[in-house]
Formats: sequence, structure tokens, C-alpha cells
Amino acid sequence: MMPLIDLFGGSSQDERQLSDKAKGILRSRFSKARELPTELVPDQLLLVASNIHTQARKAHSSDLLSILSLCSIYLSKALVYLKAETSLLELYKESLMDFTTRKNSSLNPTFFQEFLRRFPAEGWCLRQDLLSLGKSSINAYRQCQVLQLLELLVKLLPSMVRSFSFLGLVI
Repeated sequence: MMPLIDLFGGSSQDERQLSDKAKGILRSRFSKARELPTELVPDQLLLVASNIHTQARKAHSSDLLSILSLCSIYLSKALVYLKAETSLLELYKESLMDFTTRKNSSLNPTFFQEFLRRFPAEGWCLRQDLLSLGKSSINAYRQCQVLQLLELLVKLLPSMVRSFSFLGLVI
């Protein structure tokens, strides 16, 4: 995954065709992957996910950021499967902190919205962090973005109740 991301993100205009090929492979392989590799090592996955989040914080292209988001979602699926949600949530919390407190952050709300939509139960664990980060946001625009993320979480509550055992209740 990382070599393809590096190829896509580091290619110049002269290498456009190669860059598009790498982007196509990433999209086709990871966007709707139903199966996970059989031999998953949580520490290696966390290292790759951490690299992706670090690169996303510095991405200067919305196209690259969308590919990084796609790869992050795929790795999140694997980490949730391996029960490594705590480490995954720490990564998203660090990225949320960068988004809300750093004026020149390259992250956008879509990066987080995709995660919340795909993993609402894990996203719900970030609600307190979102509330506190909303208070310490760099400007009103970022506060509004945090409020929209919280609104999305609240809208996803009914699906969490139907899909999971929520507070000991099974519906």
C-alpha cells in the first residue's frame, strides 16, 4: 500500500500516467474490499495507519487526501477486526487535534466523516474528544466542522442501536 501511495503522491506532471495507474490500483484494491488478508499483524497495520495519518496531515492535494482516507478506512476495517480499536481511535484523535488546532492542517471534514459513517460505534467513542476539541478550535470555521461531525454521529445513533448491542439492549 505505502509504495503505491508514495508513487501516487510523489509523481510529477511528467509521470501522470504512472500516477494515475497507482491511483487506480489503490481505488480498485481497497475501496470496496470485502475480504481482509489472512495474516494480519496489528503492530504492522498500526505503523502503516500511523504513516497514512501523518501523510494526510501534510497532503497538499485533495486527490491524495481522498486516497489516504480510503486506505485509512481499509486499515481501520482490519484493525477493528483484530480488536485494536483503542490504537485506531488514538490515531483519529491525533488527526482531529491537528485538524481543529492547526490553521494550516491539510485534513478536511470528509476524512473524518468517512470513518464515522463506516465505523459509527468506534466513532461514538470519539464524541468527548470532539466536544473538547470543538472548544479549543483555532477558529469558528473549525468549530462548525466539529459540530457537523457531532451531528453526523447523532444521526448515526439509530443505526448503531439496530446493529449493535447498545447499553445492554438488543433491538
